[in-house]
Amino acid sequence: MKKNFKVAYVGLTHLGLNYLAASSEKGFEIVGVDINQNKIDKLNQFKVDYNEPNLQRVILKNKKNIIFSSNLKNIKNCQVVFISQDVSTDKKGKGDFSSLKKLIKNTSKFLNKKAIMVILSQVQPGFTRMVNFDHNRLYYQVETLIFGNALERALKPERFIIGCNSSESKINSLLLRYLYKFKCPIIKMNYESAELAKIAINCYLASSVSLTNTLAEISCAIGASWEEIVPALKLDRRIGENAY
Repeated sequence: MKKNFKVAYVGLTHLGLNYLAASSEKGFEIVGVDINQNKIDKLNQFKVDYNEPNLQRVILKNKKNIIFSSNLKNIKNCQVVFISQDVSTDKKGKGDFSSLKKLIKNTSKFLNKKAIMVILSQVQPGFTRMVNFDHNRLYYQVETLIFGNALERALKPERFIIGCNSSESKINSLLLRYLYKFKCPIIKMNYESAELAKIAINCYLASSVSLTNTLAEISCAIGASWEEIVPALKLDRRIGENAY
């Protein structure tokens, strides 16, 4: 890999820190930016707020290649810049995108003319296309982290789902250089498809968990064993790894 290839993460919440740690483990020079100075002060002492297995250890291990700062000027020499702020939600689960929009707007002012911007935060369909930035250098990446196993999934993704300006658009070579380090399939689609793919994944997972819990409760009520049923389900090609 070319030396001085720098990757930035703007927004060091759970999402940003786990991807930052994974990228540092892959050998990239990292700039982590957050407007919360108190958080930056903690991170410069390698104090991590999130109790994720190996997260603090990996950040500490790669500290020579990581800069933490509250100043967006530090991203000027970065080739790929990820917007990695977790989106806050209200009591009804509705996302508040105002702070994310502001963060993207402020970040775009400091990117160099060749740098790539990748939105990693979960957004609603149509969000990325409305961002006022060169769409030839703007991408949306679907994140699929799980609390308690986030770093492992960031390090070893099953695939990358990348949203582009159009389905025919080629992924910029700078972003590809980053993605190739993870040695997994890259699925390209347009912005809206990628944004909806994230929601679709969440819906499938939620319905699967809900249905499984219901069937497990029924099994208990009628004297059946859910543990005995599971292997039979997994071997059904319509349900298992070969499902529609």
